[in-house]
Amino acid sequence: MDAMLKESVAALFCHVIKTDHKDVDKERPLFCRFMRQDFDCSCEEANRLLDETLEKEYNIDTQISIIGNALCNKTYEKVSILKQLNHIIIKDNLHSENYEIFDKVKRAFSLA
Repeated sequence: MDAMLKESVAALFCHVIKTDHKDVDKERPLFCRFMRQDFDCSCEEANRLLDETLEKEYNIDTQISIIGNALCNKTYEKVSILKQLNHIIIKDNLHSENYEIFDKVKRAFSLA
């Protein structure tokens, strides 16, 4: 997968982590596992990406659009992202704003 897609997925997950004020260290293993499984990233690369992404500001709508366009004919990958996103959302500190993000992603993926 290309770097732009990885960065957009990281931005999406980081948006949820920031919105819920989640403990980044608790979310780190899940993020590493997902990035290894779906993007063939080492844990070191995933951790670096997570840390860099947490420091940046992103337009979440733009990031969702990038992901949706990059995965336009890849249903399995879309579902995997939604599954992991849902897992991060429900883990703790559940906020309705994050389910709005989830629904927005689902619509962008044309899975709604």
